[in-house]
Amino acid sequence: MTWGMEIDGDCHTLRSAGKYGRLIEVVREAVELDRVAVQRSWQYKKWCAERWKNLFISEAVRDEAALAVAKKKYGKQSDRAAVALRFLRETDAAFADVEMPACEFSSLRETRFIFCPGLLNGLLPVRAFQRALPELERDGLCQVLRADLHPLAGCESNAEHLARAIELGVGLSADRELVDEKAAQEPKNVILFGYSKGVADILTLLVKRPDLASRIKCIFSWAGAAGGSYIADDVYSVLSGVEEDPDLLDKAIASMAPFTKLPEIVQRRKDETEIKLALRDLTTMWRRQFMLEHERLINDLGIPIFNLSGSTSAMEVPSFQFQGAMRLNKIDGNNDMQVTQDQSRIQMPMATDLAMLHAHHWDMSYDSFPKAIRMSSPHLDHPFPKKAALLASIQLAYELGLAS
Repeated sequence: MTWGMEIDGDCHTLRSAGKYGRLIEVVREAVELDRVAVQRSWQYKKWCAERWKNLFISEAVRDEAALAVAKKKYGKQSDRAAVALRFLRETDAAFADVEMPACEFSSLRETRFIFCPGLLNGLLPVRAFQRALPELERDGLCQVLRADLHPLAGCESNAEHLARAIELGVGLSADRELVDEKAAQEPKNVILFGYSKGVADILTLLVKRPDLASRIKCIFSWAGAAGGSYIADDVYSVLSGVEEDPDLLDKAIASMAPFTKLPEIVQRRKDETEIKLALRDLTTMWRRQFMLEHERLINDLGIPIFNLSGSTSAMEVPSFQFQGAMRLNKIDGNNDMQVTQDQSRIQMPMATDLAMLHAHHWDMSYDSFPKAIRMSSPHLDHPFPKKAALLASIQLAYELGLAS
C-alpha cells in the first residue's frame, strides 16, 4: 500500500465517522511529512474543499449584510444554510449545518499575506478587498501587503514588482499607502493570494524566479485568469493591429468598465503602461502556450495551489457586462462574466479546487460601487462576504501547517 493510499483511507474513515478534530490533525501531519506527496490524495483534496467551505460559512454568518441578503432569499433555512445556498455553488443545506471544530487560529506571526490584484487595479471606483484587507490587519489576524502591480502592464513587468514584494516587503499597505524600501520589512514566508490577472502574474513570477519558491508557502487563485479570458481575446483583437491611439484605448477600457477614464489613473507609473501587452498576456492562446511550456516547472516547485472560482448568470451581472456573459455562456454556463471555470482553475497535481462561488467576477473582490454608478447599472452592490473568504483561506493554510 502506498503512502497516498494510506492517507486516502485515513481521511475517508475519519470523515465518515465525523471525527473532524482527528482528521484535521492527520491531514496536518501528512502535509508536514510531505506536502508534495499529499497532493496525490483525492480524499485530501476533497477534505480541503469541504473544510474551506465550512470555515467560510462559519465566518460568513457573522457578516450582517451578507446574511441579510442570504436570508432574503432563503429565509426558511438556518443562517448557515442560507449563506451556503446563496454564496456557494454545489453545496446543500445539509452540508452547511454539519458541525466541525472551530479553527484554532489566532493570527499569523511569521507569514505575510500578499495580495496580487488584477487588470484595472486602481482604475475602478473601489479597490479589490478595499475594506476586508485592512480589517484583517486591524483585527491582528495577519500582516497584509498589496503587491504594487501595474493595472495595465504585462505579466513579466508585474512579476518583477511581485518579486520585490516577496524579497523586500515593498508594495502597498492594506490601506493602499505606498511602502518603500526604507519602511519595508522583509517577509520571512508568504501566502500569495492572486485575483484575476494577478494569478497570471504569479505564475510568471514562478517561472522567472523559481528561487523564491521556498518563501511561498501556498498560493490561492481567486477568480484567476490562469487560462486567459475570451473577453480579453475580443478586446485584444481590436487593439493588436492598431497604432497607439488614446481615444481607442479609452474605448477599449470603457468596454470593460465604462466609468473608467484611462488618462486619470497611471500618473505615478505612466511610463510602465503597456495595455496591449497586458491584454495579450490574458489571451487564451498566450496563456495556453505559457502553461504548455511551464506547467511542469511550476508544479515541480512543490507549492500547494488552491483554486476558488466564480459562477454567475447573465441576469446577475452589470448591464454593460451582459453581452460578454452571454458570450461565455455558450462555452460554460458557470462563467463569472470574465472567465470560464476551465480558464479560472490552475490544473496540475499541486492544485486543489476548493469551491465554486455564486458571485460574478467583481462581486468576489470589490465592495459596492458608488450609488451614482449603481443607478446606471444593476448588480454593482457586490454583497459577497469577502472578509469571510479571506479569513477562511488563511485559516485553511494555518490548519494545514502551511502558514504560521
